[in-house]
Formats: sequence, structure tokens, C-alpha cells
Amino acid sequence: MAFNGLAIYDNFEGIGEDVSDLVAFLAPFETPLLDAIGMGDQPATNVKHEWLEDTLNPTTDAVAGAVLAADPTIDVDHASYFRVGDSIQVEDEVMLVTSIVDADTIGVARGYGGTTAADHAIDTAITIIGNAALEGEDTDEDRTTKQVRRQNWCQIMKVGVKMSGTAQAVGWLTTGDKLADAKVMRLRELLRDLEKTILLGRTDVSTIGSDTARRTMAGIVCSLSTNVMSCGTLTESALGNLLELCYDQGSRDVDLIVAPPNQKRVISGWNGSRIHVTDDANAYRNVVEIYESDFGAQRVIMNRWLSDDTILALDSSRIKVVPLKGRSFQYEDLGKGGDYARGQIVGEYTLELRNENAHGLMQGLG
Repeated sequence: MAFNGLAIYDNFEGIGEDVSDLVAFLAPFETPLLDAIGMGDQPATNVKHEWLEDTLNPTTDAVAGAVLAADPTIDVDHASYFRVGDSIQVEDEVMLVTSIVDADTIGVARGYGGTTAADHAIDTAITIIGNAALEGEDTDEDRTTKQVRRQNWCQIMKVGVKMSGTAQAVGWLTTGDKLADAKVMRLRELLRDLEKTILLGRTDVSTIGSDTARRTMAGIVCSLSTNVMSCGTLTESALGNLLELCYDQGSRDVDLIVAPPNQKRVISGWNGSRIHVTDDANAYRNVVEIYESDFGAQRVIMNRWLSDDTILALDSSRIKVVPLKGRSFQYEDLGKGGDYARGQIVGEYTLELRNENAHGLMQGLG
């Protein structure tokens, strides 16, 4: 228990002389991630909160079988990614797609545009440069991508508040509305728990829907699967690799790096070699609050709730904390059964994490 200057013997008795009316409060309740991303523009309208995500057509694929320099066709992972008239590049060779043979094979003109036809190994990357249409040709294909429905569940968060009439009336070391003070403290706890749940929460879809099951939301860490890497030591190179993974997926707006205290100190330590202290300086500053790299500028925030071996690279524009309509945190009076005031603070929230491949996760840090 944090030291607060009070000598407490039971719930309502204490000895205090020359004790300030402002009781010290040291328990951690800050919510830096919630402060950074803010509240969603629209509330959820169902306990199963859904949204739609769309993507652009792919611009890369891979060779599915070894290719010889004289082959007029090549096997690819996804022939549907290609169109007749596409210019594609495999290593130093450019080809022109002349036909879509089947679901796994495309016909090509080799060594296009003066490049040299060559052998290519399986899994070699293919870059789709662009399509050249014929003059006056009809458009008889639909390249519209299919929207994907995503979801998360609303989680009820509540805490009770109960205080006897005597406790409200006596001037026990503090002044003011003690019931109101209790509400503030409990709300701080709920906000703290919401912050932790947004980061670390998990859901079990096999039990949700039962009247005996508790609905829980999925947090950020468990929702990321595309740009996930493991690294023993956090270095500038490793962080750059994580940001590059996000960039390669099309994300150019990663603006937050969330780090636990030990990893935040590592990032701030990168600034040590750049510090110049003059004789008249009366302050030593070694902190990184904004990290700028080839992949933009990211605000670095420290979060005590994140695991010590983890950092997150997030696009805050794609993350929203969403309350169920009419269910943001609020205090409700409950029926009295005696000489006390009783109520609860309750709210119902979920996390809307759009395009998980726009964000990055690094784990296994020492």
C-alpha cells in the first residue's frame, strides 16, 4: 500500500494531526494509450461490434515453381493477381503478361523491353509494375476487391460504491463530498482497467452468447498477426525493421511507439551520443519523445501495463475505443436497504482495430 500520511486502524477510525486535507494518491492510474488514441466518433450499436475493411489489389506475388530462361509460362502463387498487359519484374528481368492460363499459371513474353531472360528459383518475388491497356479495348472485368467484415465484442466494466451515512457525515481527516471522492477513485480504477484491456484483453468466441458467459474484448497485442517479429535486443535497426514491415504492407501513418519502461529507457539511451552539455547547463536531458526515421515520425509513449519484452508500432488513426451507445462510463444510484448510499459506475466498451497489418508488434526483447 502506498504511503499516504494516514494512520488507519479500521475503516473509519484514525489518528491524524497536522494532516493535509489533500490526501496523497500514488497508485498508478494513468492511461497514456487512451489519451493518445481518444474516443471513437461513432458508438457501437450492438454487443458484437462490426466494421468493414477494404484493400487495394495486390502488387506483388511469388514464383511457385522453378523457371528456366526459355519458359513461355511461369507458375505463380496467385494467377488472379495478374491481368493480360501487366508488366512484371522478376529479379532483373521484366516480362509482359500475355495470358492467364489457369489459376496457377500465366503466359509471358520473356526479356521484355531489352531485359535479359534468366532462370528464377521458386519463391522469387514478382513485382507487378503496371498494366498497359489496348487502345479502344472494352473493359469486361471487375477488379473490385471484396470488403472484409471484422468484429470485436463489447465488454461490461463496472464497480460498486457504497458508503454509510456516518462515513459521509464525519470529518475524518478530509473535507468535502466523500461519496463524490469515492466515485472519482473508482472511475480512475475503471479507466486504468480499460487501458490494460485495450492492450492485453482476449476474447473466447466459443463461450460468448451464453447467459452464463462474460463478454470480453480482444486487445491490440492478441489481434496483431501480420507484422510480428521477435528480437532479443531492441536496437535502432530492429525498430527500423518493424516499421519497414508496416510500410511494406502499405502503412505510411505509423505515429505511435508504445513501450514499457525498460524498453523506453533503451530508446531514450539512443540519444546519449548526441547530447552536448555546456559549462553553463543546469539540466541534463536524455529522453526521446519523438522518434524520426525513414518511415516518418512516431511519438514514443511509455506504458507500464505493456509486457517488459514487447513494444508496439501503431497507426492511431486506425484504432478507436468505442462505447456501446448510451453506455459510456456513468454513475447509477442503486436502491437503498439501510443507512447508506449505494451505486455503481458502469460502462460498456470495445476496441475497433482497423487493418491489423498497418500495425507492428515486437516481442521477445531482453
